[in-house]
Amino acid sequence: MKATIVSLALALVAQVASAQSDVPPRRKGALLAWLKAGTYRASYAAEPAVHVSSSGVHGMNVRTYYGPILADDPRAGQTVFRKGAAMVKELYLGGTEQTIGWAVMSKVRRRSGRAGRGWLFYETLDGTDRGVSFGRGLPVCTGCHRSGVDYLRSDFRPSRAPS
Repeated sequence: MKATIVSLALALVAQVASAQSDVPPRRKGALLAWLKAGTYRASYAAEPAVHVSSSGVHGMNVRTYYGPILADDPRAGQTVFRKGAAMVKELYLGGTEQTIGWAVMSKVRRRSGRAGRGWLFYETLDGTDRGVSFGRGLPVCTGCHRSGVDYLRSDFRPSRAPS
């Protein structure tokens, strides 16, 4: 009986740890390490290919990866996404082969709020934490993103949930 309880507890811990790896870390250093490791690629749904950025704000070429919640919620008709919704935008600047930086948005509260403080934003244009944009409801990010559905501006919607 005791072995069964321990096994169940370990399985639950493993399941929670796996689910948490789908959510980007909330500290700059840990987030940058997570991005550099490419952890998101294992469970996030990707746009088909690197493409020209629609706004140019993130450099010329980008590719976006949608976390499981952000892939599922719009497909289910949700217009307010659940806490834990996240996306990672790989920034290629002028090229198409090498990721130079990343932009991340991660929903950290149930409600986004008028100023977007329910979203944590992060952007590095050089793959370091020097000069990074980082914080909840950053005006430089929310200025554009508020025009989207719960701050998601992209029209792309993954046809399937990430594996």
